[in-house]
Amino acid sequence: MTKPDIRDFTRQELARAMVSLGEKGSRIDRIFNFLHRKGAESFDAMAGVQEELKAKLSSRYSMAPAPAVEKLVSKLDGTIKLLFTFQDGAKAESVLLFNKKTVSACISSQSGCACGCTFCATGGLGLKRDLKPSEIVAQFAACRREAGRALDSVVFMGMGEPFMNWANVKSAILILSDNKGYNFPQSGITVSTVGVVPVIRELADSHLTIRLAVSLITADDKQRLELAPVSAKYPLREVIGAARYYADRTKKAVLFEYIFFDGLNDTPQHAEKLLARIKDVKCKVNLIMYNPNPAGNNLKPGNIEKAKEFQKILVDAGIRTHLRREKGSDIAAACGQLAAGLEIPKPA
Repeated sequence: MTKPDIRDFTRQELARAMVSLGEKGSRIDRIFNFLHRKGAESFDAMAGVQEELKAKLSSRYSMAPAPAVEKLVSKLDGTIKLLFTFQDGAKAESVLLFNKKTVSACISSQSGCACGCTFCATGGLGLKRDLKPSEIVAQFAACRREAGRALDSVVFMGMGEPFMNWANVKSAILILSDNKGYNFPQSGITVSTVGVVPVIRELADSHLTIRLAVSLITADDKQRLELAPVSAKYPLREVIGAARYYADRTKKAVLFEYIFFDGLNDTPQHAEKLLARIKDVKCKVNLIMYNPNPAGNNLKPGNIEKAKEFQKILVDAGIRTHLRREKGSDIAAACGQLAAGLEIPKPA
């Protein structure tokens, strides 16, 4: 039987595990600190911890070897993409984005994705498996090392649908934000979903203070169903309703993400349709130009001038709207391009 990885435990879960071993609470924080703040990669690396305690822990729990990491650097803008290969061969990617004064890490929650969005390289792979909390945290640690400084923000916008692996993502967030561990503020973490309605509502009712991004993709129901098959289960009306509930409960603005496709959803009429759907939601909008990838069929990137006109309609209506400049496209690190170096099956 495979022993659970002790780095998958939140501090509260670690406390329960250690109490079951007959240990007192005073040692819990120290072990958690070794696992996360000091980055111990084995029980033997916990200098100063009693040998008896290390033996107890190693008898019940494991510490998987660090994933292999490959690095690509964009010649266009310095964006860094890290490819992780975990012990069982599963792969995932993270992206390190450098702005004028800030550094952001885009982290994966799954190897592959089950949502099957037709414009997304990750969706073209299908789901390989969920990532464990320790594998998510390992991406954060690697990005921080690569940045050579503290990260300013973390976004779960990499491979996978975070809300379809919510238990593990939530544990990773609790580990990252624990003041005995990485002590990264939850307010600096954004989780992006294509619209898993029950988890949006669960997040709204929770004590987490992370931020929510919802990938609307388009404001037209028929288009969205064709682009994101998960819309059959979670229709746009219900997704926006859940986002409204989140904004009302938390008093935080939802970040709506709208992907610009040439000739598909880029007219002033489409802008008005989007506005009609979201005008009563406390929100901001990110306009994202579609990034070509092997899964994208015949879809084409939107026109920048049309996007600016689209943006103006929203801004004039009082909606804070940002036209996002994509980075790392030359290393397939831009939005929708992550595929972990794997070949995307051709559509049947």
